[in-house]
Amino acid sequence: MTSALREDTISAISTPLGEGAIAVIRVSGKHALDCIRPIFKSSQPVDKKVSHRAVHGWIVDGSETIDEVVLTYFPGPHSYTGEDVVEISCHGGYYVPRRILELVCKMGARPALPGEFTQRAFLNGKMDLIQAEAVADLIRSKTEAGRKSAILQLQGELSKKISRLRAQLIEISSLLELELDFSEEDIVFASREELIRKLDGILEEIQKLISGFELGRIYREGIRIVLIGKPNVGKSSLMNCLLEKERVLVTEIPGTTRDTVEDVLDISGVMAILTDTAGIRNTEDPIEKESVKRAQQALDRADLVLFVLDTSSALSKEDIDLIEMVKEKQKKVIFIFNKMDLPAQWEVSSLNLLENATIFRISALKKEGISELLNALRREVHFGAFQKDEVLLTNVRHKNALESAMMKITQARDTLKGGLSQEFVAVDLRGAMDDLAEITGEIVTEEILEHIFSHFCIGK
Repeated sequence: MTSALREDTISAISTPLGEGAIAVIRVSGKHALDCIRPIFKSSQPVDKKVSHRAVHGWIVDGSETIDEVVLTYFPGPHSYTGEDVVEISCHGGYYVPRRILELVCKMGARPALPGEFTQRAFLNGKMDLIQAEAVADLIRSKTEAGRKSAILQLQGELSKKISRLRAQLIEISSLLELELDFSEEDIVFASREELIRKLDGILEEIQKLISGFELGRIYREGIRIVLIGKPNVGKSSLMNCLLEKERVLVTEIPGTTRDTVEDVLDISGVMAILTDTAGIRNTEDPIEKESVKRAQQALDRADLVLFVLDTSSALSKEDIDLIEMVKEKQKKVIFIFNKMDLPAQWEVSSLNLLENATIFRISALKKEGISELLNALRREVHFGAFQKDEVLLTNVRHKNALESAMMKITQARDTLKGGLSQEFVAVDLRGAMDDLAEITGEIVTEEILEHIFSHFCIGK
């Protein structure tokens, strides 16, 4: 963001448009009060004496009264953005908030860009970049796990870990820099064994953070559970059972599902994205071919596969080929033997491919075995669940930066072990410190900031 943009006053509607009790128009910048005074009429003057207090009044356009409102003034730096902020709480709806926003902009403000309020909070030192990104994660969270993960980052728990790791690297780098300054005197400020031990400890901490990324991603984005199987094995019936609603059309005609169908299931606070797919089989029908292609694409994206088999009909080569294909994907698979209310035509022991497989027997029609399956899904989505106050890595940007830092620290450690000049070690450590600084935003480019905040909603 250019300095000119940072110095002007911005405004936006910070609540979703639509019918509702109230809407909030937010104004931020050094001229926030100046933009409000001409259009706000109240028995109480609006100035710094009314900071952090709600003031009742009316928004007017000349002699025309627009709405009855409550105004709250937060003088900088004691505000969300660190600048003077005014928030107008007006009646909700489509027209009134827009009309008030137009008046504020007419008085000298400009419409805010997506995420610009939070971006100003970051630039003004109210939060670091990790916390700023956590704001967006918190807004988008759909489950308790997502909320908890975002709150921990918003509270600065991940920032503390990153800062602590960077401080340790700075300490090691400082010792090496001192040795370089006194190289002619041949003074050693720390033994190589001690430095290697410290670097190993840092690498272990970074690896622990990276290892938690997959679970963090699931808590943030949800776990993708895909139902796979031949036509007419009961995939759609199973999905309806899990969702406890008739989400997918079910008939006795094979191939009823001609496309992927998605819905969301809350599994003990974790969002599960359930995907029902068309039955996978060889076909010459061009529409069904496309359906099978989409089913295979959904399989490639899956975190967990529910492979549905019909034990009431004879096991076919098509079944075996499909099982082999799914196993080659090396996905976590739970095999579902459906239609247990009918006589079984084959058993697990007849197929070596299912040795050591996780298997559940259900009847989607009669809703038998569904609760046991849901319990298994709860265990799956909470694998390695974090303890209270344990922060997880959820952002790909953070993961990439940590992997880059880890590579450079490993190079520095190997250089020390090889007895090479500490100049090479210092270069690698400085690079690793820069990687960590990029995560918190201590070192950041305009391009990175624009990319991050452009994904925010307007008004936040």
